[in-house]
Amino acid sequence: MKKNIDIEILGHKYTIKSNEEEDFVYNIVDYLNRKIEEVLRTTTTVDTLNAIVVVALNITSDFFRIKNEGGELTQQIENKSRHLISLIDSYVDNEGNILSN
Repeated sequence: MKKNIDIEILGHKYTIKSNEEEDFVYNIVDYLNRKIEEVLRTTTTVDTLNAIVVVALNITSDFFRIKNEGGELTQQIENKSRHLISLIDSYVDNEGNILSN
């Protein structure tokens, strides 16, 4: 069930509706604030909107990189699983009896 959660981003207060636990939302907001402050501190960008756009692009890039790595890992697991199944199949008959060499 969605609940209202009060958050603050760069000193601006917002109320959002979320199905997530409050601590989870607060961790996201803390992460976002840290990333925005980091961009503001380490670049010559003084415009807050530009800093937020840079952070959005960086977070999106991280998301897609992790998503792609997850897809590759899933493929590796599927390949190894198929290999193990074929090995098991080569030692077991249709009734589940272990075949002798």
